[in-house]
Amino acid sequence: MNHDNLRHIDVVANLTERPQSSEIRQPSTFVSYTKELRFNIYTFTITATDSGAVRDLNVKAYRGALLLTNFRTRIDGAVVSAEVADLDQNRFPELYVYSTSDGSGSFGRVYGWQFLPERKADVTLVNWQLKNTDGYMGHDSLWVERDILCRKYPIYRPGDANAEPTGGVRMMRYRLRAAGDKYTLMAEQ
Repeated sequence: MNHDNLRHIDVVANLTERPQSSEIRQPSTFVSYTKELRFNIYTFTITATDSGAVRDLNVKAYRGALLLTNFRTRIDGAVVSAEVADLDQNRFPELYVYSTSDGSGSFGRVYGWQFLPERKADVTLVNWQLKNTDGYMGHDSLWVERDILCRKYPIYRPGDANAEPTGGVRMMRYRLRAAGDKYTLMAEQ
């Protein structure tokens, strides 16, 4: 289903129908991504709405039948994937949600949380934003491989068109580290 056409129809309907002065129409939101993931006895349900450049991400986390948390957060771009892993090998799951920005760059972003017995801890990113002087112009691929979060992207040379990089690809690996009461994904050097 093409949601852009549906949004366009809503706009046309607003222009052709005369709403009463007390009627205010809100743009429709659509569930654009939904996924259920399992890690041992943990289950995660992820739902994202398509409502523009900034979207709502809803996460429910269960340990067996017990609901641990049900939270909503705002994210940039469209959710493209989600994975559960144990990058720090502490036997507790982390949830990683990947999004890409709107536009021609499709800049990748990771949102993460670790689910400990007594709480949910945020996973932050250190030095995630890359400078385009390094040949970075987006088009990230993100995934988990064993105990590493992997990021791959094409390298652009001066003069390259956005869809035609000529500098090869770069692979970066991120490891999860404890940082006080939070956790951090840090690039390997």
